[in-house]
Amino acid sequence: MSVTSNLEPNPAAPASGSLWEALAPPTVRYRPVAGEVRADVVFVGAGFLGLTAALSAARCGLSVAVIEAAQPGYGASGRNTGFVVPSLKSGLGPGDVISRLGEDYAWRLLRLVAQSGRTVSGLITENAIDCAADWRGWLQPGHSHAAEQGLKDRLSLLHESGVEAAFLSRDEMTARTGLPTLHGGLDILSGGQINPLAYARGLAAAVETAGGRVFGDSPVESVQRCDADWSVNSSAGRIVAGQVILTTNAMVGNLCPPLRASIIPVRVFQIATQPLSDRYRETILPSGAPVTDTRRHTFALRWSEDGRLVTGGLVSPALDRLSLARKTFVERLRRFIPNLPDIRVEYAWSGQIAATMDALPRMISIAPGLTGVIGCNGRGVALTSALGTEVGKLVSGQVNEADFVLPVTPPRKIPFSRLAGLGPHLWLPWSNTLDRIDAAWR
Repeated sequence: MSVTSNLEPNPAAPASGSLWEALAPPTVRYRPVAGEVRADVVFVGAGFLGLTAALSAARCGLSVAVIEAAQPGYGASGRNTGFVVPSLKSGLGPGDVISRLGEDYAWRLLRLVAQSGRTVSGLITENAIDCAADWRGWLQPGHSHAAEQGLKDRLSLLHESGVEAAFLSRDEMTARTGLPTLHGGLDILSGGQINPLAYARGLAAAVETAGGRVFGDSPVESVQRCDADWSVNSSAGRIVAGQVILTTNAMVGNLCPPLRASIIPVRVFQIATQPLSDRYRETILPSGAPVTDTRRHTFALRWSEDGRLVTGGLVSPALDRLSLARKTFVERLRRFIPNLPDIRVEYAWSGQIAATMDALPRMISIAPGLTGVIGCNGRGVALTSALGTEVGKLVSGQVNEADFVLPVTPPRKIPFSRLAGLGPHLWLPWSNTLDRIDAAWR
C-alpha cells in the first residue's frame, strides 16, 4: 500500500506560549484530513498516548491514522514540565495499586511503569528524536520526616516491580538538590527530563516513517457508526476505520460524554525564569536531576537546556491565572531556594491533565470498536508512552485483552465531573496548610 505524507513544508505551528515551543527544533505542519481516508485503526489525539500507540500499531502491521485538532503535542503533552517519571502519583505506593486493581493487574501496571523511563529513552534513541533528553535520574525527596520514612518503606516493593531506585539520606538529598528544606527520599535512576513538545513532534514523524498518517488542524466533530466500521468526522473530511481509540485524555470536550464524565480535568500552570548564570547551576540541582517532592501540592523543579529554572503546579481560581501563577511560583521558589537572585518570569503557560478518583489510568470500552484511554494523573511522559506502546499491541492483536496491562472496563461516571475539576484549586489553601504542618514536624 502506498502512503502519501501529510507534511507541509511550513514551519509555522500553533502557539502555546511555552518555553518548549521556543526551544524545540523547527517543525513541519501536518495537513488536515480531506475527503475520505480509510485505515484499520484511528487514534483521536496526537499526544504521547496516541502517537506511541499509533507507532506501535503501525509497526505491528496495521494501517493507522492519527487525527489532531491542532498539531502534534499541542495539548498537555507539549505543555508539561518534561519530567520522565517512572512512577505513579507520589501518594500512590505499590500496596495501594494492589488493593485497587488486585494482584494480577497491579503487578502488570507496576512493571510497565517501572520500565517506562527506559521505554521513553528507547523511543528517543530508535527514532533519533532531538528533544534535549537528559538521563541523570529523577529525585523524589520527602517533604517531612514521615514522608521520608514512607518512601524508604516503599523501596523494597519498588525493587520487586523492577524500578531502578536507591534511597538517599537527607544529607545526600541536600547535596544532590541544594534544597535544604527537603528530606531524604528516592533516586530513580531511569528517570530524566526532555523537551516534551519536541518529543511529541518526533513521535509524529516516527509514525509517518512507519507508514502511518498524521492529520493536523482537524477538530473531530463526531464519531459515528458507519456500517460495520466507525467514521471519525472532521469539517473537511473523515476517517473510516474498524477501530477508534480516543487518546484525547483531558481534551475530550463534548466528543464523548461517557469518557468526559469519567475524568476530572485539572489545569496545571508552569513558569520558566530568565537564564541564570552557571554559578547557580552549581548550587541549585547540581546533580542535574529534576525534583518532585511528596507534598499534596507538589513542588517540582528542573533546569531547562538553556539554563532556566522551570517549576509549576496549581493556582487558585482567578481572573488572570497566568499572572497569579507567575507571582505564586516565584514566591515558592524563594521559600525553597537559598540565595536566589532576582527572578524574572519570561514564560508562563498552562495545560490540562486528566485525573481519576483513584489516580490510576483507565482503558474504557465505550462500544464495540470504540475505546478510550485516559487518566495519566500528571505522569504523562513516561506512563502514556509505555501504555500507548501496549495499546498498539492490543489493537493489532499482538496482545490479548485478558493479558493487557489494564482491565478493560465500562465508563465510571464521576458525579459533577466538570465542577470537580475546580476542587483541587479550591482546596489548594487547605492543602498548602497541611503541607506546612507536615514539614513543621521535622
